[in-house]
Amino acid sequence: MPLQVIRNFAHRFIILWGWRRIGAAFFFGAAAATAMQPLLFWPVLFVSFPVLIWLIDGLFVERANRLRRALGAFATGWTFGFGFFLASLYWVGAAFLVDAETYAWMMPLAVAALPAGMALYWGAAAALVTLWWAPGLRRILVFAAALAFSEWLRGRFFTGFPWNTLGYAAEASEGLSQVAAYVGIWGLTFLVVLWASLPALLSESESNSGSRRAVFFFMLAGIGLWLAGTMRLEKAPVAFVPGVNIRIVQPNVPQSDKWRADNVVKIFDDLLALTTAPSAGKSEAANMQKIVIWPESSVPFLMDEQPEALKTVARALPDDGVLLMGSLRRIRSQDPLPETEEVYNSLFAIDGMGKISATYDKWHLVPYGEYLPVASWLEPLGLRRLVTIPGNFSSGEGVRTISLPGTPSFSPLICYEAIFPGRVADTHNRPEWLLNITNDGWFGLTGGPHQHFAQARFRAIEEGLPLIRAANTGISAIIDAHGRVIDQLPLASRGTIDGSLPVSIPPTPYARYGDLLFFLGLTLSAATILIPRRAPKPSTAR
Repeated sequence: MPLQVIRNFAHRFIILWGWRRIGAAFFFGAAAATAMQPLLFWPVLFVSFPVLIWLIDGLFVERANRLRRALGAFATGWTFGFGFFLASLYWVGAAFLVDAETYAWMMPLAVAALPAGMALYWGAAAALVTLWWAPGLRRILVFAAALAFSEWLRGRFFTGFPWNTLGYAAEASEGLSQVAAYVGIWGLTFLVVLWASLPALLSESESNSGSRRAVFFFMLAGIGLWLAGTMRLEKAPVAFVPGVNIRIVQPNVPQSDKWRADNVVKIFDDLLALTTAPSAGKSEAANMQKIVIWPESSVPFLMDEQPEALKTVARALPDDGVLLMGSLRRIRSQDPLPETEEVYNSLFAIDGMGKISATYDKWHLVPYGEYLPVASWLEPLGLRRLVTIPGNFSSGEGVRTISLPGTPSFSPLICYEAIFPGRVADTHNRPEWLLNITNDGWFGLTGGPHQHFAQARFRAIEEGLPLIRAANTGISAIIDAHGRVIDQLPLASRGTIDGSLPVSIPPTPYARYGDLLFFLGLTLSAATILIPRRAPKPSTAR
């Protein structure tokens, strides 16, 4: 009886056509977005993705040529993806309201254009799989492989934007999240799409017992991976590096107040006050933190051009301490005619003597935030960057490991550099921890900062490295090498986190081999195309 209910449910979607098909694709795509932060309602995927499979099945009920089926699948997949990205990336619009008088008119365009562009990858994946669509498990494997590969491409093309790839739904389970240490977030994306699509097999005829066995096998495999991940965590108690004390400073400065001239002294003084504030129940010596961390662009001035500010910072640090802080910096050209300058979004390491001992420049810049792509075309249309400086920001040289005297080496990640799997640590000079400084104040009390934090956690799991995160308005945290949150400050709160640096673990399989295991899984799934298939037409699930 339950299987008949599923068949009847499936049939309702298989026979849909025209605007009803498009409407169903949009609705269930948007519903799938609730599997992402901040809701993490992952069970919805086990309904949404079977519906997408059935909608594509419907293209094979009608007599149509391959091109028409591919176009229909593209439209269905694109609409499903547009609903997903529109619902999960709505928070992008909040950035345009920080200076509403200047940028609010651009908000509708950005909120719609970004999801529309991201959905192209899902539409292309849906169109591609129609070439090998067949009843049973084959279409599920090929579909999961195609969609996961399209997500990998989304994280690479046009500088990449892998935000909210479907593997992040696994964050709802700490045990299942550990799979990222082996196959990365892309491998998890493949597995999530595969598992979520399996219920579509239950709509097939009773004679196809192989489909039901496949559902049982892969679900059992999912439970096995969850148990293995849970055991991995139980066998790895939280441990810390001796003698390395950290203070994370979260000032919670509203973005609209950040660059006002009358707030410069107030913001700097507040950062210093938080830096030197005593910890409850600790002696004065214990309050001297070895590493103090301020967030991205923490001060509204160029720190390296203010000697008095550097001296003031030195007085707030112990002699062997270091401040890691975000600041803009500029390099003026040597040739006065014409006078030009390059501006970088940077991190400074300032020692206890007030000297800048290391500098890192952000290399993965935010399109439309820190630079305007094809500016010669877009600027005449009135489009502008959200961060206003003369010209675009300049890009740094890339991933880098910084070693400071008496401090474990680290890899700095500024803002959304932390969302790119496999590009957060130098594989030839492995650091001992990851540092992510960011400013999510642009996005207010939306889901954006929660999603950003979740993605940073997965970089710790993938690399086997602890991650320390300092955010202007939250979420700041200490995260161990297994992605466990040791301590954190919530969104929109002011305060500090005092703690120790968690230890790193040996390089994970993902840290060693990158996406190799992911592509091996895709290859094996795609190989099912070569298996001879039977003649019966796809299920119509009546």
